[in-house]
Amino acid sequence: MSGVLAVDIGNSNIVIGFFDGSEYRELGRLKSDRDFSEDEIAEGFADLISKAGLKDRSFDGSVLSSVVTEMTDKAAGALKKITGKDAMIPNTTMNTGIDVSRYDTSCLGFDRVADLAAAVSEYGCPVMVCDLGTCTTVTVADEKARLVGGMICPGVQLSLDAEAQRTSKLPQLTARKTDKLLGTDTESNMISGAVAGTGIMLTGLIKKVIKEQGFDDLKVVITGGWSEAVAEWMDAEVIRDPDLLMRGLLTVYNRNR
Repeated sequence: MSGVLAVDIGNSNIVIGFFDGSEYRELGRLKSDRDFSEDEIAEGFADLISKAGLKDRSFDGSVLSSVVTEMTDKAAGALKKITGKDAMIPNTTMNTGIDVSRYDTSCLGFDRVADLAAAVSEYGCPVMVCDLGTCTTVTVADEKARLVGGMICPGVQLSLDAEAQRTSKLPQLTARKTDKLLGTDTESNMISGAVAGTGIMLTGLIKKVIKEQGFDDLKVVITGGWSEAVAEWMDAEVIRDPDLLMRGLLTVYNRNR
């Protein structure tokens, strides 16, 4: 039996997953350490594959998305060592199912296109994808699956990091869920601002996009590591899909294999 490996290199973590047909399974994560060599990445992947019980499995191929340029070629080389085949590194010139002709793609992270590819395929359009990772990205496609625009905002943890680094008295905190809108001390104020504030901001944005673009039937999909904590603060109908990006990579892989 065989399958497809999917890898997403984000600014904080490398996620490796496995598709057996359309069934997805996350195998694990590595830190996005820019100093990793190709061999070290290959060893990390192989260890996660082995721990998942897939050591003796053959693979049809692999697909790789990366927003960390320094790691892209090394990760692609690592995947070739494991699969014996060149990794597919998708780009916006491929058949993704998303029309990017109205967008400047010169610095567009392919993770956002993959998010949209899966969202359009599975939920329809128009659609807004909110990916809550290191940064909070918002990417919108219209009723014809055309990328019309988006936003990049500081992520939940990044906001807390910046507050600690750029002020003299605010402490360094790790983000977490909160049920408090208004904090009663400095720490709870900061957590609420980062977590609840992001959810409230996205709620307002959804309303603005619907009004400005005329999308009465806009679908909203949220994903990324902070999506669960933030979703609780969104006063809107949203679909939480933690594996959206990886399924988007498979969608593009299947369209271009």
